[in-house]
Amino acid sequence: MGQMVFVPLASADAAVLRSEGKRESAAELVGVAATPPMMAWHDFGASELEDAEFAALSYAGVLALRSAADPLRLVLAVEPALGQLSATDDPYGRTAVAALHWADVRALFVDEPAAADAVAAARDAAGSSDLAGALELPAVQALLEKHDLLWYAPEELDQLL
Repeated sequence: MGQMVFVPLASADAAVLRSEGKRESAAELVGVAATPPMMAWHDFGASELEDAEFAALSYAGVLALRSAADPLRLVLAVEPALGQLSATDDPYGRTAVAALHWADVRALFVDEPAAADAVAAARDAAGSSDLAGALELPAVQALLEKHDLLWYAPEELDQLL
């Protein structure tokens, strides 16, 4: 099994990705993974990969606030080929994803509908803040504390749109 990367994506973009099978463009997507620099920065040991991946998913969920196209956040859990990722020393695990293939999607993570108000408040508060700044905001902290992203299978995308 390869490295799991969490990619925030608007639902319309996810639907296009599924219908076309892949997304390859000059503009790389930003994903978040439990990279060695991220694990070191958080003091995660090798046996704490699950905790590190939960942190990466949470960070991707904060990055998903940048998209105002949807009332809820959508994050794809993908397992891309090594050549699709750019190495980074980012302490939050951000990595560039050069190409995204629907076949690499292992799961979808979406807010429950009851989180819509908290997502809107966090989105308004975060504005154009960078990830570190957004994580410090009370509205973003409240969203992360009260509303976990829920797991769905990739074939459930239509039910989420």
